[in-house]
Amino acid sequence: MTFFRGAALAAATVALVGAAYAGAAGPTRFSGEYTVGGATVPGVDTGLVLQGQSVTVSATGAVCPFGDAFCPGPDGYPWDTTSSAYGGFPAPGAPAWGLVGRVGSGPWVQVGSGPTVLGGTGALVFAVNDDLLVDNAGSFTVTVSYSCWPGWGYGDVNHDHCGPPGLVGKGDVDASSEAASQRGNGKANGKAVGRKADR
Repeated sequence: MTFFRGAALAAATVALVGAAYAGAAGPTRFSGEYTVGGATVPGVDTGLVLQGQSVTVSATGAVCPFGDAFCPGPDGYPWDTTSSAYGGFPAPGAPAWGLVGRVGSGPWVQVGSGPTVLGGTGALVFAVNDDLLVDNAGSFTVTVSYSCWPGWGYGDVNHDHCGPPGLVGKGDVDASSEAASQRGNGKANGKAVGRKADR
């Protein structure tokens, strides 16, 4: 009886280890929420720094550009945003009072309620497409999600990587060593995503 119980325990352990290994071998999905207030100038920096990969963005909520009587959602309202008496809209030509975003020093683009895919290199920032923010009320709740593979992606040009657990850590190999040159650099080849605090 003890043998069978032990065999069953061993089989269960192998199954759990196999499942954990299978999970570690595939990508991990990350998701975070951010609040973009109607009066936030110049926008909300998520703290995420993209290194060439893409994220998927969706949003809910409403911003009231004149207080509380008229409150469009993240898709905004069809209004001429190509001219302004107050200094300009972040994304001229995109709907007024909707959600816009940008990566790094790239242009502001319409995000809306999504799902919208944004990519590039640099900090991920969101804002309300309005030329006068001080009289706004309300906010958008923005969800950002992305998938990445564990490890630093040394030599892997086919996947986005997000760091440990990996076989080689960020600082474990001197970039000038022969081993590093054979593996490649995860930032250049495998693309990594991280938060500003990690950079």
